[in-house]
Amino acid sequence: MLIWEDDLHLKVNDIHFHLTWDSAELHRGSSTVDDFLLGKSRDMVEKAVEIGKQQNIKKVLEMGIFKGGSVVLYDQIFRPLKFAAIDYMPQPVDALTQYIAKHSKNDVIRPYYGVSQADRLSMEKILSSEFPDRDIDLMIDDASHMYEETRDAFNICFPYLMPGGTYLIEDWAWAHWSDELWQGKNSPFYGKTALSNLLIELFMLAASRPDLIKNIFVNHNSMLIKRGDGVLPTGNFNIGDHYLLRGKHFGAWL
Repeated sequence: MLIWEDDLHLKVNDIHFHLTWDSAELHRGSSTVDDFLLGKSRDMVEKAVEIGKQQNIKKVLEMGIFKGGSVVLYDQIFRPLKFAAIDYMPQPVDALTQYIAKHSKNDVIRPYYGVSQADRLSMEKILSSEFPDRDIDLMIDDASHMYEETRDAFNICFPYLMPGGTYLIEDWAWAHWSDELWQGKNSPFYGKTALSNLLIELFMLAASRPDLIKNIFVNHNSMLIKRGDGVLPTGNFNIGDHYLLRGKHFGAWL
């Protein structure tokens, strides 16, 4: 049960969440076993609840653990049977470790640290071990937010998403947001390839192969991709091999 104290403070069952969209606060703050920092807006949380109402979420993969808040939130909302999460940083999140132990979730929540979402060898090892039947209901990419890494992760993970499953990519629109953090020359994002290039590729894939992508929902922050019933070819998947562009090659230019 979700109880909103205000737009930034949420209680789910016995777990408290402090929501913030401020980059400095996100990096400066920390989580505890009963009070987690969550880098999401109220709208994003409510969208997750809506996904859970529309779809029976039993198996989840999340890329991007950060302070552990989203893993715990999704665990509380969906109550999945299996939840694998990866993060590039090698240091385990203590609050998440304590949460797993306190709630006896060792067989459910499986965090993997020091893993790049773009590392096919490491990702395939995790995916094939945790989800050998390729039957993940929900995938969330809240990791690098970089075009190349996010595209690589999609190529690796999409074949493990079951037909009718949901692939959620957060913060796709950072290159188009106002604020010095995103537009300034001193920004860590300055000069980086915009993640919106991947959205263009996904639109083309949905047009060329509606059997693979049933539909795409987009707002100012997130894109939600619904997997179709089509059969993927064997071997490594590459999105660029499956959309038509009149013989032309798509180059990420934004």
